[in-house]
Amino acid sequence: ALVGESGSGKSTLVNILSGLLKYDTGQYLVNGIDFTTINRFDFKNKIGYISQEPTIFNADIFDNITFWADRTEENINKFFHVAKLCSIYDFINNLPNGYNELLGYNGMNISGGQKQRISIARELFRDVQILIMDEATSNLDSITESAIQKTLNNPEFNMTTIIIAHRLSTIRL
Repeated sequence: ALVGESGSGKSTLVNILSGLLKYDTGQYLVNGIDFTTINRFDFKNKIGYISQEPTIFNADIFDNITFWADRTEENINKFFHVAKLCSIYDFINNLPNGYNELLGYNGMNISGGQKQRISIARELFRDVQILIMDEATSNLDSITESAIQKTLNNPEFNMTTIIIAHRLSTIRL
């Protein structure tokens, strides 16, 4: 966990760790291997990154969470499983078109908290090995934030989680 005030370098550090930014000095090792020798495409596919302002596509909820996965029975079941774990299942089922509901440009038809829960579900659907959460629960109420933290601690998701927060209470567990 990284906690600190705005501008202290938390996001910059995780952007370097995820390969989004280059570093100028020092050495960066991943499992003892120099980062400059690692296939960055393969490495980035193992990382999930949830920001404070998640990207929402002008598509339906299913495609936003699954990145346009085929609508097979297996993928639909997995979609609903992660939706339940991210406290967005009831919201989806109450929409007129369910998981086929269009979210609008940058998610203009949903709240900030719903956007964050969709982006968390997206990364859980991807089965990432490293999950970076940069103020990813800042728009959630404390009950939903607690449910998300419980989900991330579930042994089903065997991943390293890096959490960036301004509030110490967010990372306490």
